[in-house]
Amino acid sequence: MSIPTFLRPEAWPYVDVEIIPADEQCGPVVDVTIAPVSAQPSLFGQAPTLAELQEHPRATPKHRLGSKLDRAVANKAARLADKRLLDAWALAVKTRDQWKDRKTGRPVLRSRQLDPLRAEAHHIVDRADRRVRHDIRNGLCLSFATHFAVTRHQLRIEGTQFFCVEGHTYIDATFPVVFVRL
Repeated sequence: MSIPTFLRPEAWPYVDVEIIPADEQCGPVVDVTIAPVSAQPSLFGQAPTLAELQEHPRATPKHRLGSKLDRAVANKAARLADKRLLDAWALAVKTRDQWKDRKTGRPVLRSRQLDPLRAEAHHIVDRADRRVRHDIRNGLCLSFATHFAVTRHQLRIEGTQFFCVEGHTYIDATFPVVFVRL
């Protein structure tokens, strides 16, 4: 990789600074003159050629979107699409489990109110794991009370069947699971 000529030190203007004392009447003021030391032509004031500029391209942005507003709109759209996928995943998990708590077998309520029997979809492996974030085999229908106990580590979920994604093994919730009190 070569450095463009306008960035090379030999192309910089060479100067020599002489300090010439002023006459006594003005006080301790000093005149400074700048005189070229070499006859080498300076590139100062000359614009680099297009070829020299293209030799060293600027860093390319990680995104293709131009403005900050465009990126914000795209991020918002991605979050909303992910929320729709998670809502569809939760509905599919609850429907598969026939709207019953997988631990107790009791029917759960379709409610938004804080009720111990409210239906909730639980990710066995945290939803931060993108490989199984929207996989219904990674979900269980639980009541709010059971879900609270699982998330507070009072209950542990153990599987009877497993599945693999990209070399990682996960509990398959389409088969029976065992809840162990800790």
